[in-house]
Amino acid sequence: MGAVFANQIRAAIAFVGDGARETFPFDFDVFDAGDVRVSIDGSETETGFHIALTPADQGGGGVVRFETPPANGSTISLARQLHLRRLSAFDAMSIPRGDALERDLDFMTAALGDVDRALSGTLRFGPDQDAPASAELPVIEPGRALIWDSDGSGLANGPTGDEIAQASTKASQAQDAANRAEAAESRSEIAAASFERSNASAMLNLDFRSGDLLAWEDERRMPVIDAPVSRIMDIRETGSLVRLSSGAQLTLPVASLARNGVRYRVFNGDGTMVDITTAAGNVIRPIHGGAEVTVYPLPTRGDMVDLICDGTCWFAAPIHESGPVIKLSRVASQSIPAGGAFLIEWDQVIEDSHGLYDSGVHGVTGLPPGFYHVDIAVRFPITDQSVSTTLSLERFDGTDWSSHLQSNDITAMGSGASHSLRLNGIARIGTTPGTGLRLRLWHSDSETREIGDHDLLTWCHIHRIGG
Repeated sequence: MGAVFANQIRAAIAFVGDGARETFPFDFDVFDAGDVRVSIDGSETETGFHIALTPADQGGGGVVRFETPPANGSTISLARQLHLRRLSAFDAMSIPRGDALERDLDFMTAALGDVDRALSGTLRFGPDQDAPASAELPVIEPGRALIWDSDGSGLANGPTGDEIAQASTKASQAQDAANRAEAAESRSEIAAASFERSNASAMLNLDFRSGDLLAWEDERRMPVIDAPVSRIMDIRETGSLVRLSSGAQLTLPVASLARNGVRYRVFNGDGTMVDITTAAGNVIRPIHGGAEVTVYPLPTRGDMVDLICDGTCWFAAPIHESGPVIKLSRVASQSIPAGGAFLIEWDQVIEDSHGLYDSGVHGVTGLPPGFYHVDIAVRFPITDQSVSTTLSLERFDGTDWSSHLQSNDITAMGSGASHSLRLNGIARIGTTPGTGLRLRLWHSDSETREIGDHDLLTWCHIHRIGG
């Protein structure tokens, strides 16, 4: 037996450098220093080291000595790599020596052993593979995976990485759809089970023998969701009645064709400023013709709206928009001096549904956004002189008061009678904080005129009629 296999355990060894060590021994046998492959951190190197072999009768193997110690933490790999060659040559007349033949056989056996170890780490057909198949690689197409062809007889170029990722995404979407379908099936089963008299659900009981028909309906058709904090609605909650409170904001799902018909009914439950917005910038389109918005306010307690998705946007169908309602009156006389415009100072609050009248400014402040119907009358005494008058409804925008609606009139002439100055119309209040309305009167007489002094003829009615 030759020396190559006297102590043959492995044909490679690895070390970790410490920045100071120069020599690295190996215990596998080689036939020449060129049969040792040296790699540092996976990269083969051919310079910067020397190899000293140990004679076979002294154990074999050898030592690799680096001129410069490998860096600290680097991986040094030493492996046998036999290059195919002949070690001896024989002519027709020579008699081969036994040690030469032994050395040649050792080399062949070692080389075949290295090939066997290399093949053990490769892809290969298993012993159960009976059908003929070719492992020949197809023409390289960058970025494509290798797959077996349709009949399993050879390899072919498969899909790209992007196509595989897209297929994975589609599979996830399909799985999600399957999960939703399963959930829908479960809900359908529950709904079907609810069609039982014991569950007080929708029921139709027809008895042909007696000719009796009994029908009743479950009242639980619109689940109520309490939303004291901001909430994002789910399409599976379609048909719900949502109570917004404590300044919460409701976010509607993204409008899409698959969500055509999803609807919610929402109302302001406590009088704080609540509103409705949309995901992904979808608009809310009021059905009464108002401007499209991305935020739909419900400023007053009791305001209620239906939100319906048509697949492209959300429609807002107001169900109920309440108050405020303010009714003011002036029963005592009030002097309106000449040469200026003066505020009407109301002395009777007939109705103030939301407590918005502010006597400090003689007007209504803190009005929630919306449209307000305004109806005003002022009792103005007539004399033998006809004068011009202007009633001006001033609006506060959070910074200053300015004229919003006006009416002009010329009084009649006479004595012992009065002229009714009127102003009515629709006032609009925006979302600016600190909004308000008040009334100012101007006349052209050079004398002071007295208004009021009557319990019916001077009033101001303000009523919110829409958002």
